[in-house]
Amino acid sequence: MADQAPRTPTDRRLVWAPDAVRAGIAAEVMPQASQSLPQRLARAARLALILTWLPAFVVFAATTLVAPGATDEASVAAAARWALQVAALIAGWAVVGEIWQWRAGRPDEAAPETPTRPVVVNLVLGALPTAVCASLVLALHGLSVGQFAVLAGLLVAVLHLLPPLVARMIMRSRTPK
Repeated sequence: MADQAPRTPTDRRLVWAPDAVRAGIAAEVMPQASQSLPQRLARAARLALILTWLPAFVVFAATTLVAPGATDEASVAAAARWALQVAALIAGWAVVGEIWQWRAGRPDEAAPETPTRPVVVNLVLGALPTAVCASLVLALHGLSVGQFAVLAGLLVAVLHLLPPLVARMIMRSRTPK
């Protein structure tokens, strides 16, 4: 092994794989055939409901236990009901978003966002419907503007600010120094 001569620059030429190999790799990497609209709508609603209800319940229940005045001394069951209603509204918003993408002619939800769009704009566009849905539910249950503003702000922080921060911290901890 030590007797091998060093490679010359001509030995390091780029070699293209045959078309069959590239097609096989593309089939594994690229998303499969696009789902039908009803399947996409059901998946969007299901994921939004599942991924929103638990964090919303944790925020509302923790606020109820820590600062009962912020929720008019509501019970944990009332907090669970609020969380379910907020999650249902956000799931409805996700369905509307899927229909909007489908009508706009986007081939799949995996289509990349424009790289020039700032992160702050993406954050605001994601947080705004959450804040509106939470505010609507909490206002209809009789909370004052200050109370539902605090709860909606906490929910936006948990759903939209906390995940990117945690992901960034995990990525930084994994990078060698």
